[in-house]
This record gives sequence, structure tokens and C-alpha cells, in this order.
Amino acid sequence: LFVEDTVSSLERLGLGVLISAVLALLMGIPLGLIPFVRAGLSPFVAAFSMVPPMAVLPILFIVIGMGEMAKVALIVIGVTPLIVRDLQQRVSEIPAEQLIKAQRLGASTWTIVVRVVLPQVLPRLLDAVRLTLGTAWIFLISAEAIAATEGLGYRIFLVRRYMSMDVILPYVAWITFLAFLFDYLLKKFTYKVFPWYDAGKERS
Repeated sequence: LFVEDTVSSLERLGLGVLISAVLALLMGIPLGLIPFVRAGLSPFVAAFSMVPPMAVLPILFIVIGMGEMAKVALIVIGVTPLIVRDLQQRVSEIPAEQLIKAQRLGASTWTIVVRVVLPQVLPRLLDAVRLTLGTAWIFLISAEAIAATEGLGYRIFLVRRYMSMDVILPYVAWITFLAFLFDYLLKKFTYKVFPWYDAGKERS
């Protein structure tokens, strides 16, 4: 059961975080780069980020059902706005001189995104994902506690009625270990692939 619960929870967490990262990348770059898009969508993103995801959970269960998709959707709804706003801020901080020089060299908007913006945003995206992993874990465990037949959160809330501390404590310790492990691996991966990002943060 321990292995099955771990695999089920990690699948939900991984899929939810991956979808959130992709959506944040697709939304954060236009919001930070294109003033027209920022003026139209930025207030909507800010308002959506204020909605408590747990309050949306009953709606997800009604609309999507109580299957795997609802649990993944809760992670996406809770995490995506946080990463989007972080990436939007990072894109807006890119020096205007870089964009102007690229335009003078004949670069299109797509070329600017791929060659100028994306390389600078990717390490920040990984950093934002790392910082929101704790939030993603909270939403995952909450969804599993309400509607699931397996998972780390489901098992904890299942045995709490029997006060089975011999099960609850190891599960809590395991979740904590996994959270620290993923944070460490993401941090090392980011600085391994983008060593200049670590140097830039030390200077700042």
C-alpha cells in the first residue's frame, strides 16, 4: 500500500505541476512582453489568483467528477496563477534595450520570444515551480483526503479515525522527505543547466 500510495500521489502531483508550468509559460510570456495582452488579461489573472482553490473543489467534483482529473485540476488551479504572475514579472524586467536591438536586427516577435525571452525565463520557471511545490502538495493531499481510493493523503485521513499514529507519522515523514528531495533536485538541476542564473542571483 505504501508504494501504491506513493506512486498514485506522485503521478497526480507531477501531472498537475507539469500542466501548470506549461500554462504559466504560455501565459506569462505574452503578459509580460505584449502591453495589449497585459492590459486585457492581467486583471483577470490577478482576480483569479485570489479565488481560494479549495472553494472550487466542490465545483470540480460536480463538473468533472471525482476521478483523477479533478485532483489534477485542483493543483493546476491553485499553482498556475502563482507561476504566471512570477513569470510575467520576470519578463517585464528584461531590459528594453535587448528587445529593441533584436527588433533592429530584423527579429520577429516569435524570434524575440524564442531567442531572447525564453532562455532568460526558463530558469525562473524552474525556480517558480520549486517554490510552489509546497502549495501543490497541500492541494494534492486535500483532494485525496476528500475523494480518492489511494494516495498518501487518502491513507492519512483514512486511518486518522483509528488514531493509527504508526501509519500517520511515517506517511507525514515520507511526504516531508519527498518535498525536500524534489526541492533539492530542482534547485540542482536549474543551476546545472543554467549556471549563469546562480551567479546572477549571488550578485543581486
